[in-house]
Formats: sequence, structure tokens, C-alpha cells
Amino acid sequence: MRLVILGTATALTTAQQDNTSLFLDAPSGSLLIDCPGSPFQKLLRIGADPGQLHGVLITHAHPDHIYGLPALIHELWLMGRITPLEIYANAHALEVAQQLIQFFKLGDKPLPLRLNPIPDAEQALIIDNQEFQVHTSPGRHSIPVVAVRITPRSRGGRVVTYSSDTSPCPALVNLAQGSDILIQECASNRPNDVHTTPEEAGQMAAQAEVKELILIHYSERLAQDAEGTVQRAQKFFPGPVRLAKDFEVLDLG
Repeated sequence: MRLVILGTATALTTAQQDNTSLFLDAPSGSLLIDCPGSPFQKLLRIGADPGQLHGVLITHAHPDHIYGLPALIHELWLMGRITPLEIYANAHALEVAQQLIQFFKLGDKPLPLRLNPIPDAEQALIIDNQEFQVHTSPGRHSIPVVAVRITPRSRGGRVVTYSSDTSPCPALVNLAQGSDILIQECASNRPNDVHTTPEEAGQMAAQAEVKELILIHYSERLAQDAEGTVQRAQKFFPGPVRLAKDFEVLDLG
């Protein structure tokens, strides 16, 4: 089982970074977490078969997390897929997904789409199969958002929590508690109500007692001072800290 980081940028991409999204690659069912541009091509690029994609989990409905969904559905139809595609999202994001599907008339295609609402509850069990479980909890952002925890069933498997876009909140700390890896956004240079600073990322990683902190969804300004950004988080978190890179692979065991 592997987790591939397909992009690391904020809503404003750079020449080196695309919008943030993740891909959980597992034999029992792969999962795309957030869906910005060219998802089909990115899956091909990392050697994954888009036809075997189990589903897509949308953490929230801001454009940089959902705008690639119509293109993905369209390309899966063009390749001849007829097996259902599961779409998981909270009520707000699911409504936006439905609007996109209707606007592009994708519901008329023979590719079945199953829309699965994510409840507004902490540590809700979304997916449970023979290889892993996926739980979600609400974050704190300008629109409804969920954080995601992936728990492998194999002994020695590494637990990963992905914050998505959020300011610091107890629900995220609870969800991430004891994780091997916290993939935490740090889009802000200064504290605010919708995003996280490197210092706040370090504080939440320490509170959740995770083993490793990977910073993602970071701005170009923070990327230009990568060492300084990491050091800001390390003031509060004693474990390993680094910036995520586009197309890096995490072995979950």
C-alpha cells in the first residue's frame, strides 16, 4: 500500500507545484483524495490504472480541490469504464459535485456514479475494507471541510492523517492522535481563521503525538524559505518535519 502526493500547492499553483491532492494505492481499492486538474493523467504518470479507481473523496468544495472531478468522470467514460465510481463528500461539497455533474451532463453517461455523504461528525467511518479504514472529522475553514485518517489493517502499517484546509481545531488533533504521519496544511504566514501557520502545524503535531510531520498546501513564499518554514514548525514539534513534494511516495506497509 502506498500514498502518493500528487500535488502540494495552495489554490495558487506554481511552476513546481500543482494543487494539493493525494492518491491511496491499494489492491482492494484505490482512493483519490481531492481532485484538482488532470487527475486521469496524473494517475497514469504514477503507474496507476484509472480504471481500477474505487472512488474519490472530496474534502471540500473550493475549486482547487474539486474542479478536476468532471474531467475525471469524462475520461473514465471515454476509456469505457462501466463499474461504479464512488464519490465521498460532505453535504456542501456533494451538492457542488452534483451541480458539476449536471452542468456537464455527465449523469447521462453509462458510468454509474454513487454519491456518498460524509456525516458532520468526528471520526466518522467512511470506508472499511480488508486493507484499510478511512475516518473523517470536520475541520475549521471558510466552508465545510473534512480531515482524513487512513488506517492500514496490516501489522506495522503506517497511519496517516491529512488535514486538508483548516485552521487549528481540536477535532483535527483528535483525529490525528497517535498517527505515524500528519500531512498538515500550512498555507498561512500569519494566524487566521481559515488556514494554518508552520508554528500552528508544529503545535498540533505535538498535541496529537504523531511521529512525523509533513507540511503541504504551502505557499510559494513559504516554499522559497523551505528551511525556515521547517524550523518554524520544529520550534513546537520535536519529531521529523519536512515539506511535501509533488509525486513523492509514502510507503504505508
